[in-house]
Amino acid sequence: MRLKKSFFENDTSKVAYSLIGKMLVKYTNFMGNYIKTSGIITETEAYGYTDDPASHAYRKLTPRNASMFGEVGRLYIYFIYGNHYCLNIVARNLNQTAGAVLIRSIEPIEGISLMKLLRKSENISNLTTGPGRLTQAFKITIKHDNLDITDNAVNNYFYFENVSSSRFHKFTVGQTTRIGISTGTEKEWRFIMLNQDRNGLQYQPSKFLSKRS
Repeated sequence: MRLKKSFFENDTSKVAYSLIGKMLVKYTNFMGNYIKTSGIITETEAYGYTDDPASHAYRKLTPRNASMFGEVGRLYIYFIYGNHYCLNIVARNLNQTAGAVLIRSIEPIEGISLMKLLRKSENISNLTTGPGRLTQAFKITIKHDNLDITDNAVNNYFYFENVSSSRFHKFTVGQTTRIGISTGTEKEWRFIMLNQDRNGLQYQPSKFLSKRS
């Protein structure tokens, strides 16, 4: 079932936690054919507002970060380091002014052959482990900024959905500090998938993470 707007109307860190194990779905145009690409979200980070100096929204509203201040359930896409895009979903409680969840990594499920072509890599663990790799594998660009992922009437090709727990492996959610920032480093707003081992006794970090933890 597709995630509704109400799912994203919560504290940003709670939404980031809840997105672990959900599925990202996008139909990608490749040589005139729309191919379904999908994957299970394994790693997220939450970014707030004035409570979070690491957030793009911390100082003020700008043309670049405008989507962070908009409706929840819309995408916030930005270009970074001059070579890749990052995928974020606007999420916050209704008392907050801005906030978004960065999708850092997924476990590829469908459309893996296309992902390999777009990434120019045959290594499945190298396709979507990291924000830039993920957007390249799913052909996500700035044109998707501000897209409503909850409104099927205007967007039936890019969305997030619940997954039956019996369809994939058992997991729990781990919590750590965020990666690649110099401020707000004390906040444990990074969430990662921990998979249950074959014996059902321990949980280990998913192999589909941007950084092993």
